Amino acid sequence: MSDASNLQESLQGHCRRLRCKEMFIETAIDFKMTETGSGIYWCSHTQNVLGPDGQVAEPANCKTSRSCYEDL
Repeated sequence: MSDASNLQESLQGHCRRLRCKEMFIETAIDFKMTETGSGIYWCSHTQNVLGPDGQVAEPANCKTSRSCYEDL
């Protein structure tokens, strides 16, 4: 599976702007956004822990209900 496909699958159900440091580590194990070890997330749009709407960027929050949500 390509890197783009892996990223798309791991972000499924989350905003495409949601990031965590584990996304940038190459491993043989498939990455899942909700199973990160650090628990540290940020928005790639704001480069901050808060999204453009001022709410915390994390898997539980970065869903379609937010005004700043971007689909894959």
